[in-house]
Amino acid sequence: MNRLTEEKKIKIGLVCNKIATVLFILFFINTCVIITFNFTIFLILTIVIVALFTICCIVGHKCLKDYKPE
Repeated sequence: MNRLTEEKKIKIGLVCNKIATVLFILFFINTCVIITFNFTIFLILTIVIVALFTICCIVGHKCLKDYKPE
């Protein structure tokens, strides 16, 4: 089985952190700014955004666990 190199882990972790940042902004916009959605769409969007945010945070944390920027 092919193991990920440290360089690839760092790249994946940094990308996951950027995606998590974008998802957090989308969550903020969804909950605080856009209030014209019907309730079902609002709940679905919120659940999807939170699930993706959680996955990105966990993967980013695992990949960057031993990363120390210079």
